[in-house]
Amino acid sequence: MKGILHIWKRQTFARQLTMVFMGVFLFQLVIVQGLSSSYMRRFMKEKIEESYQNSLRQTTLNLDTSLKGYKKAIDELFRDTDFIMAVNALNSMNEENEWKIKSELDKTMKEFLTYRSEVRSMSIRTISDISYGYDRQEVELLNPKISGLHQRYFSQGIFEDNGGLKGKWMPTQYLDRKGTREYYVYSYGKQIMDYYTNRQVGTGIVSIEESVLSEICANGQVSGDRDINYLLITDADGRIISHYDKDVIGNLVDGYFEEADRKDPDSPHMVLMEEVPSTGWRMYSVLDENYVYHRLYEIQKTVLAVSFLLALAVLAAVLYVSKKMSKYITDIVNTMNKVQGGKLNAKVGIHRDEKNEISQIATHFNIMMNTVNEQMQMVKESGVREKEAEISSMLSKFAQILRYQIQQSNQIVMISEELSYLERYLYLQKVRFMDSFEYVIECQESVKTCKIHKMIFQPFIENAILHGMADVEHGGLLKVQIREQDEERLAFIISDNGLGMSKEQIDAVFVRRMNPGNSIGVLNVLARLDLYYGTAYSIHVESGEGKGTTIETVIPRQCMRPGQEEIRENTDSGR
Repeated sequence: MKGILHIWKRQTFARQLTMVFMGVFLFQLVIVQGLSSSYMRRFMKEKIEESYQNSLRQTTLNLDTSLKGYKKAIDELFRDTDFIMAVNALNSMNEENEWKIKSELDKTMKEFLTYRSEVRSMSIRTISDISYGYDRQEVELLNPKISGLHQRYFSQGIFEDNGGLKGKWMPTQYLDRKGTREYYVYSYGKQIMDYYTNRQVGTGIVSIEESVLSEICANGQVSGDRDINYLLITDADGRIISHYDKDVIGNLVDGYFEEADRKDPDSPHMVLMEEVPSTGWRMYSVLDENYVYHRLYEIQKTVLAVSFLLALAVLAAVLYVSKKMSKYITDIVNTMNKVQGGKLNAKVGIHRDEKNEISQIATHFNIMMNTVNEQMQMVKESGVREKEAEISSMLSKFAQILRYQIQQSNQIVMISEELSYLERYLYLQKVRFMDSFEYVIECQESVKTCKIHKMIFQPFIENAILHGMADVEHGGLLKVQIREQDEERLAFIISDNGLGMSKEQIDAVFVRRMNPGNSIGVLNVLARLDLYYGTAYSIHVESGEGKGTTIETVIPRQCMRPGQEEIRENTDSGR
């Protein structure tokens, strides 16, 4: 062993490099040829399965996103104040107002289905067992026929538990037949709550065509040939709810796979599964193993061929370059040592007639050192300029805020003016708290010319920053939204992802109007809202400890026509 080591040390760097490469290459060939076929198959099969599993996981996430999108849209409809009032009105309707009430519901349901062609039908039942629905395949208006599926759900009281309060998905069921087509649908049901009285006014069900699930499955196939790969979906109990063959919907998936293996024993299948997070449903990907193994063989052949070609190419390059490499490497290392010692102006000597890779490294190293020296000087100069500019911007914004605050604190201003103030205020607070939070301001264009009292909602924002996100070091988010609630009211929504408030704190501040020690500004806002709007405004707070806080305030809309602001200002100055 000592003799071999002695001989090795006496060899030049070029010979050592060539011998190492040849030894590694020969060792690699022996290992590749010596590996058992079963091991290679198992290893590469795991990699291919992992790739297919990732593809299935992405398709499952697409399905989960689709379900969440439908759930969000339906929940928003069932929380709509006008919709809740219309549902509640069914309980007290008579012959005189029946047409009006049902027409309003019919209009709302049609609007919901207009841009959702995949939604087949919608039904509601009030707490007085009065039913009403809309089906895009039916034309009856005042007395629409409720599907047997929805009637069964209503009669079984499926959505009357806590799950129905939050919203519940029902797996695919047969709905009906129209002409030559049979319709299968999966449904989402939810209790319709009047959140002002915290009472249930009814139950709603929306059914979506199963073709949505089939399309997601088709898009997730790794091959367009279903004999190679196809996807199916089951519910949490293992019953098939989506399949390209509609006849198997409702069957247990275990029995389905056993039957498939009996019918075609010569074509074994690989089955992968992912769970849909929001529903507990499962998505299966069924792959033909013969197709998988065919790809394995192709990959093995490709790997061997590429390895051999690359080895030859690298060996030729090593033999050509290795003799010249040692000298250039030594020069570069020596120069690097000088730089490491603090001599940043050190340069690598370059032979002008040499254009090989090492000489290019030396050239770029010299360029890099020149650039480093230049950039170090630029960083010093730009740092000073940037600091001066930032301080100047902060002082300017602070001066604008002070001017805005001292000019008639109870003045009525346009929302666009208030937004400019809030933008400056939030910018300074963000700088003050070392960028521990981000902020977003969203406002509909149609309400920017409406009027509000100056700084009426600023204490809510200040309270969210100082108390809601007091211990947040990074990742905080504060969002301000201003939008139309309806034609006569505006909604101001201030939300954060900070510490949140307990139910007792919310009750003390917003109901009993008590000051627990840090809510003076909030109490002042509530007092101003009482003074300005009396009973014409409403405020709703959603929060929980560690879950952030959302405050939604709805006030009467006060908007001016173009030019009216100038008339009012001239009138006020005349007084």
